[in-house]
Amino acid sequence: MFKVLINYNFTPNKEFVGDDYLIYDRSDNKDYLKDFDQSKIKYEENIGQVDFPKLSYLIENYDSLPDVFLWSKSNLFKFITPEEYEKVANNKHFTPILTANHKTYSDEKGIVCYYQDGMYYERADSWFFNQFSSKYVNNWYEWCDLFNLPKTTYIPFCPGGSYILTKERVHRYSRDFYDKMRNMLPYAKEPVEAQCAERSYYLLWK
Repeated sequence: MFKVLINYNFTPNKEFVGDDYLIYDRSDNKDYLKDFDQSKIKYEENIGQVDFPKLSYLIENYDSLPDVFLWSKSNLFKFITPEEYEKVANNKHFTPILTANHKTYSDEKGIVCYYQDGMYYERADSWFFNQFSSKYVNNWYEWCDLFNLPKTTYIPFCPGGSYILTKERVHRYSRDFYDKMRNMLPYAKEPVEAQCAERSYYLLWK
């Protein structure tokens, strides 16, 4: 399976990467990927979090996407065990890539996050807006308004933002749609809008 991987200060396992890939590398130097085929690496500035290059791939290759491909960070096994990944690695349909072992908990307001039916759910209280810079939206629901996403009490999403994607799912939305989302990101290294983008993908493609 073709792999689109975003890399930052990490040397991925060559067996996992395989031979058919494109890596967007945003590391502080090129030593991390010095043993990889340089013709399959795009070196670029580290802006807009991992979501800027991920969306760039969809935009730049919109008319020539593979039928099925992995769309992920290179450190995928931070978010899923190798054993769990092996069970889905050869899927030919849209598949969120996440572990079943996420921490789940409650606070004085109720359930903060939970795991159900293969998906992770997080309370839609915009907590991450206190952690990152923002420019275009002030909370999660404003983002939902911009991209016509459902305003649910809990957000189903895949931490790490890794998916087996299909051309069919991506083409549910126009190139301009993804370009609009990407254009919200490059003003900072870690914009809060990238956190919103990560929480959008499952809602778009499920």
